[in-house]
Amino acid sequence: MSASAARIQFKALKGFPGNAADKIETRAFLDAALEIVTVIETFGKLFTPVINDMNGNIDKLSRVYGENVLKHHYLEDMIVLNIKGENVAPNALLWLKRGLQLICIFFENIYNDDQKQEALKHHLQNAYERTLKQYHGFIVQSTIKIIYAWVPTRKQLLGQGEDQEENLAVMSDYLPTMRAQLNKIDALLKAHNLDEVPH
Repeated sequence: MSASAARIQFKALKGFPGNAADKIETRAFLDAALEIVTVIETFGKLFTPVINDMNGNIDKLSRVYGENVLKHHYLEDMIVLNIKGENVAPNALLWLKRGLQLICIFFENIYNDDQKQEALKHHLQNAYERTLKQYHGFIVQSTIKIIYAWVPTRKQLLGQGEDQEENLAVMSDYLPTMRAQLNKIDALLKAHNLDEVPH
């Protein structure tokens, strides 16, 4: 990869499954979440804790899914069937959703930045404060502040010129679909009083 190449090519991502009226297909959702992890990997090694946490939750959900792929074909069904007992799937989905919300807001902030500022630190900070900060203690919050300084620039992340414009064009479809999926999951967890499960 050349120094000027975009670290992310949104057109290469399959994205989140689409129709908001339908249930969420578990495998398609987990595959889309894995794609987001590969996106975060381009940010650098300091983001390894975030990557490991998201991968861990994806792995937990994948294992539960694999226990009965027919009954667990839809995410909503899998969560309802696994509310009792150890709550592995609901807890993993809760934390995966929170991580995905952070990334979604981060890219929404970038997309909606009319000034197209190169520095993206404030966009990540805003996303963190709106999602995960309330669940983290002082030490983790302090670590996150260090990570801010290592966020790639707009050109590093999205490329320059036509490359950046293409990424932004694809994001205009990608992000609303991702947001719709996360809103559905949020509503599912709240409907079953699963939105405040401790880590």
